[in-house]
Amino acid sequence: MEYRGIDVSKYQGDINFKKVKDDGIEFVIIRIGYGQYESQKDEKFERNYEGFRGVGIPVGVYLYSYAKSVSDAKKEADVVLKWLKGRELNLPVYYDIEDKSQINLGKKTLTSMCEAFCDVIEKAGYWAGIYANKYFFTTYLDYEKLEEKYTIWVAQYNDNNTYRGKYDMWQYTSSGKVNGISGNVDMDILYRDIFDNRGENNEDRGELPDLSGYNGTSIVDGLKSVGYDSSFDSRAKLYAEAGFTDTYKGTAKQNDNLLRVLKGGSLGASYYETDYKGLSFVDGLKSIGVDSSFANRKRIAAANGIDNYKGTALQNIKLLNMLKKGTLKKI
Repeated sequence: MEYRGIDVSKYQGDINFKKVKDDGIEFVIIRIGYGQYESQKDEKFERNYEGFRGVGIPVGVYLYSYAKSVSDAKKEADVVLKWLKGRELNLPVYYDIEDKSQINLGKKTLTSMCEAFCDVIEKAGYWAGIYANKYFFTTYLDYEKLEEKYTIWVAQYNDNNTYRGKYDMWQYTSSGKVNGISGNVDMDILYRDIFDNRGENNEDRGELPDLSGYNGTSIVDGLKSVGYDSSFDSRAKLYAEAGFTDTYKGTAKQNDNLLRVLKGGSLGASYYETDYKGLSFVDGLKSIGVDSSFANRKRIAAANGIDNYKGTALQNIKLLNMLKKGTLKKI
């Protein structure tokens, strides 16, 4: 599945948001600012955020980095959080790292800066990602390390994307034309459902093998019983098609969850059990591909009997224990 989107900043001026939506744009990444100082907030961010959200276009944000150290990167993340003020996002907070002033810092430092920025963002409950052009990714960043942790947005202005790493989004031109925007605009293609309802959407369920008549407990035997390929690669593909977004490793819980779906169970009224062994409710939600922002955690808490959710350790532990047991109710 592919989604058609754009990214915008103050340079697109005053946007007619309804015309943009009517032109088929399915998501937008908004520049929230640049650098580490509060005075560097994009002057159109507030208007763009409210405008796109107002017409129902999913929103993510990006910060253009001028950081020269890990400490600077953390400061840039901190100022992003100040600007966001707990707002809901449908897509990640991207770290745009590609400035010429940074190239002499070295691959190790630049990669650590990305990790530091994303760490701060994700501890606040948002999903973080990295943006750079193809040359910067392959020359100045340990992209293989980053792509294992974060969603990747790569820029290459070409008919085909020749970036050799993993990526979820491609910025393919800076001279796109969209109704409602005067002048040029960056155009993007998103190849994976990483919206805030990720893991909930099962549009292709009708094409999944039907195991409703299978009474056993083994996903492998169940697939074999209907003449379906039960290899690891096949199960990994089915796992993703069933709507799960964590990386399939063939664990017992993953296989049980997949079997429940193929038996005709849907994703159910409760979030599935997770193999996550840590102590963070935020990370636990991420492990099953669920929006972990404070706003969404508050909704989940309310659905599970906690009406005054403030993100306290006691509240999060209670919710995490329910998640681990597979009894955490969905919103």
